[in-house]
Amino acid sequence: MWRSTLITYRSKKESNMKYIIFDLEWNQPINTVRSKLLPHGEIIQIGFLVVDEDQSIIAKNEVMIKPVCYKRMNPYVSTLTGIKQSDINKGGKFTDSFDVMAEYFGKDTVLITWGDDDMPILRENLAFHGRTDSDLPVHYNLQRIFAVQTGSDQSQIGLKTALETLGITEEVKAHDALNDAYMTYLIADKLDLGKGMEEYSKRTAVKSSKTVVQPWDLYMPICTANVETNIKPSGMADVCRKIHICCPECGIELSGGELIRQGKCSFVAASGCEDHDTIFVRYELKTGVITVSCFEMTEEFEKIYKNRVRIKEKNARAREAHRAMHTAQRKEPKND
Repeated sequence: MWRSTLITYRSKKESNMKYIIFDLEWNQPINTVRSKLLPHGEIIQIGFLVVDEDQSIIAKNEVMIKPVCYKRMNPYVSTLTGIKQSDINKGGKFTDSFDVMAEYFGKDTVLITWGDDDMPILRENLAFHGRTDSDLPVHYNLQRIFAVQTGSDQSQIGLKTALETLGITEEVKAHDALNDAYMTYLIADKLDLGKGMEEYSKRTAVKSSKTVVQPWDLYMPICTANVETNIKPSGMADVCRKIHICCPECGIELSGGELIRQGKCSFVAASGCEDHDTIFVRYELKTGVITVSCFEMTEEFEKIYKNRVRIKEKNARAREAHRAMHTAQRKEPKND
């Protein structure tokens, strides 16, 4: 029997529309062996709330899962989440645990998360366990709805900051799947979900038809970090050089990683350690926060990085030729 806490509420009125607000916690390998089938992590905890059209909670649940790939609890993940080896040892099968949430799926059900990380992880774990993701309800990232309805220009904002913005003072322990889902619900309860989802769908349709999707928007990073700063784009490089990034495999600080400007407010780098693969690193400055995202160096990312290097070298040669021309002009004797 796995840990399962189920509390059921009576709805104010019968309704077919259901929002499932959920959050996941996942384990990472603690050695150099990373599964090709689960490169981003193995889900060990699912927490969710079922909410009706009135945005009232009608059920909530949390289940622990016993991993079959990354069986040893990663110390960093354990410290972050409070989940211990003994907890996952008592967990249930992934498919049984997922079905606890899937029981609420229906034609009028939507999934809501805080951020875009959970859905790729969920799809990856479903495939690993031989399950299809075709029955998953449509998904909405509440961060985007929050940004629009609060006038925020930040695409990635933490739960705590969002709660403070909305004047929500209730505090629960973060990095617990059910608690994070509950905090997401508190935010959703302050927003107009119906209007937000309608606008969300329109924006997504426009973006998909007019905007080229970049790989850092398509793939989930190995890890991310936010660094608050008050610098302008012109001073971004100096701050980025002071950010220390460690190898996600062994924890050794990455070396190399020459910063290459990728845009007015972004840089890219290729960093690595002696024993593990090179990582593509992207730095992006938005409203006083530098978001650092690390990705596996795929052919797509490698192509982008090498192209930026070629552009940088070409610009450097052009500047050198320009300086040489002006130097030669200054040395030419003046005609009397």
